[in-house]
Amino acid sequence: MIKLAITGALGRMGSAMRAHLKNQPDFKLVLAVSHRLEKKELDADLKRELEGVQLAGSFLDADAKIVDAILDFSIPEAAVEYARFAGNHGIPMVMGTTGFNQEQLDKLAEYLQDVPCLVSPNMSLMMNMVYRLVGNATIVLDDYDVDVEITERHHRGKRNAPSDTALKLAQIVAEKRHWPFPEVVKHDRWGMIGERKQQEIGIQCLRGGDVFSEHEIMFAGLGERIEIVHRAHSLESYARGAVRALHWIINRPPGVYDMLDMLGLPEVLY
Repeated sequence: MIKLAITGALGRMGSAMRAHLKNQPDFKLVLAVSHRLEKKELDADLKRELEGVQLAGSFLDADAKIVDAILDFSIPEAAVEYARFAGNHGIPMVMGTTGFNQEQLDKLAEYLQDVPCLVSPNMSLMMNMVYRLVGNATIVLDDYDVDVEITERHHRGKRNAPSDTALKLAQIVAEKRHWPFPEVVKHDRWGMIGERKQQEIGIQCLRGGDVFSEHEIMFAGLGERIEIVHRAHSLESYARGAVRALHWIINRPPGVYDMLDMLGLPEVLY
């Protein structure tokens, strides 16, 4: 049995993971970390659910000896410190936090160099299939006059824009076309901007209501176009992917991995 710590344990994804793990006999939640625990009085239902689980506002208050793996769905500032904790104590980690800046990414690379860690902006298995499809389409259509545009839609509560998933899609296209990233990315065009440049990847961000998560990638040619769309309807798809990632990462050698490493998808699928 894998003894698990969840960081961001009271957030949307942390709560979804707690619910999902109730039906996962291979895992036992032993530590729940959330800054909200420093100032939030737990209601009766949450107290019952977390009975026997160590609760902490940060890892400064936590016991590393009871943890086999860490699952992080927090915020960038906190996730960097959680990565430091994992690195210092040699604990494998799966990280689903998004919105890192470059300085934070550099710190993650430093702290995680001696432990296995899977980092992914999107834990959905199908979304990671889309990453491969987009890479393949970019390769096949490289000699055609095709423009790539990305549209992402999320609920009103999402804090960062564009989503890390949209940026990952744009990065895949840029790498396959040997374009400089993120310089070729254009956000929310406005005004008299002139004709579209050939080396350009557009990203449009929509926010509203309870739209869960949608990403659409359009390859627009002359007289025809291809659209690849992924829609997530609930947090369940991310929870399933995170559980699979935890099973996979636990005995890996040190290094930073992603979901594509776990899935073992070939670069070209045909």
